[in-house]
Amino acid sequence: MSGKQVFLQFIQNISTPYLHEGFVATQKGLILKQRIESSDFELVLKFHAIQSEVKTSVQLSCLVMVVSEQLKAWRLQKYRSKDLAVDTVFIANLNDVIPALPKKFSWEINSKNLDDQTAVFSELLSTYVNPIFEQFRSREALIAYTIEQGWRFNVNMSPKQFVYPLDFMACFASYEENCLGFNNFIKQEGLVGQARRIYKEMSSPKYKGYIRSDAIEDKLFQQAYLHKIPIW
Repeated sequence: MSGKQVFLQFIQNISTPYLHEGFVATQKGLILKQRIESSDFELVLKFHAIQSEVKTSVQLSCLVMVVSEQLKAWRLQKYRSKDLAVDTVFIANLNDVIPALPKKFSWEINSKNLDDQTAVFSELLSTYVNPIFEQFRSREALIAYTIEQGWRFNVNMSPKQFVYPLDFMACFASYEENCLGFNNFIKQEGLVGQARRIYKEMSSPKYKGYIRSDAIEDKLFQQAYLHKIPIW
């Protein structure tokens, strides 16, 4: 089989359990979606083949997403910008939510290892992705979790990458819940001093409308300041 044929067979194998759970496949199975009516979220898995030098094999890339039209509409109303009005609630590459894999591990899929790789990736999705999706089936439970635990749903997720979801909380939670969740996050991650520094910089008469930092945490603190979230 060609690399493309192998990949499509792999996707079909991987997708079967999700289709049984109510997911819908589009683009030849490369995208799996399930809308959760009770929470207004849509769970999304996107598979992508990276062509290797050998035409008989491909490398897998998998994106884990949750989207919401309600959040998109909220962002458009809040920021008055179509560029900022995205529907993304949560996004991660598969390798960002799983443990570090052995150096010898390969993301390559070919006709010889098709069955083995199907088993490996099915286990990774079942163990690490499905529990993340479960968090989004109840909006109220997700808000409560975020207030206490932040935006990391397992120990493999980096605090540098999965910071507090301010827009999500501003859209779906109360202002008081957002304040509590934000303050819990900066205390748990040891970021109170860093947050105060950004708040002080932004409240200064010398503030020019931007901060000289590309750190994801500092961008969060700038956003929190503009949302009038106090630091306790």
